[in-house]
Amino acid sequence: MVDLPEDTSLDIVDHLIGEAEEHRVEQVALIEHLMQQAQDTAAAERVLTEIEDILAALRCRRSYLLAMQTAP
Repeated sequence: MVDLPEDTSLDIVDHLIGEAEEHRVEQVALIEHLMQQAQDTAAAERVLTEIEDILAALRCRRSYLLAMQTAP
């Protein structure tokens, strides 16, 4: 899924989350367009699921990094 080096900084993870959010918005728009054109959306929906899985993993990494910053 998301394989980041252990030393990946919070800034980089935040940047990756922003990029993934942009991709998610684009994918949702694509699915809506395909639906309006009465096209099959299965492949686009699978890609959206992958993007959302990546976002979840990145957010988990972000939470971990934040927790490590505040840990004594």
